[in-house]
Amino acid sequence: MEIFDIENLKTHGGSLRYYIKKKENKKFKISSNVKKQLQNEKIYGLHKLQTYKNFATRAKKSKKELLNILSYLRKKNKKIIGYGATAKAVTVLNYCNINENLIEYFVDTTPEKQNKYMPGKKIKVIKYNNRNIKYIDYLFLGAWNFKNEILNKEKEFIKKGGKFITHVPMPKII
Repeated sequence: MEIFDIENLKTHGGSLRYYIKKKENKKFKISSNVKKQLQNEKIYGLHKLQTYKNFATRAKKSKKELLNILSYLRKKNKKIIGYGATAKAVTVLNYCNINENLIEYFVDTTPEKQNKYMPGKKIKVIKYNNRNIKYIDYLFLGAWNFKNEILNKEKEFIKKGGKFITHVPMPKII
């Protein structure tokens, strides 16, 4: 198998779509996008072990800072829920060992996710509506790649003093 084309997408804050074929298939020529992507990966140091070690260090620091923020707010009896029960949020919850003691539940508009639980942490997912967030102090952004759209949608929540917690690129309250 070999990659014959790569497409840059804006999905999920930036992702790649790979087109793959059997090597013996001559119908598809290798696009210049493949060479460009390999050059970009070298520029970013993705061929060096140190790049991944640096990433691991940043991830550990981010984990510690996020847990500090959540723990501090919970000690102050602030109500924190998750906003957007995404797969990437599940990764963060499990990596940081965040459970319902820190984030009480998640809200989501996807019917298939409602009345289920975030995998690994068993934090309940309920149907989103603005009544679910009316008496909440902080919303943890599970769908951080849609931060701008969510902040725009939740102007009333913000106007009433509600705040958001994000961890991308580093944990902070907005």
